[in-house]
Amino acid sequence: MKNIFSVFLIAVVFVSCDSPDQRPRNDDNTLSAIWVNVPGADENSARYNGVFNASKDSVFIQVPFKTTSGIDINLKKLKFRGSIPSDATAIPAMGLTDMSAPVRIDVISGLQHVKSYIIKVTQK
Repeated sequence: MKNIFSVFLIAVVFVSCDSPDQRPRNDDNTLSAIWVNVPGADENSARYNGVFNASKDSVFIQVPFKTTSGIDINLKKLKFRGSIPSDATAIPAMGLTDMSAPVRIDVISGLQHVKSYIIKVTQK
């Protein structure tokens, strides 16, 4: 009985030491959606979506001067958000950003290929 237990224990140790599966890195560096939110406002009612140009390297976002709830919109303090592939990185990181001038964002794929986008927010 002791020998059977020892063999079972050794088998479990060898099977559990298997190396994890390696996932191949993704070469996608696409910014598929982009929007801004107004700090202090409801995320859904104060969300303004971007529109890509024909070559998909620039995004234009129009925001009003006030939200529907009456909060003043300051282009220097907007929450910048977007959708990128799971193993990609955005530089600068998305978050609270001064959008009063065009912002360049680089999306770096898992294989380290870079695509740049220009984001321009205007008030109407």
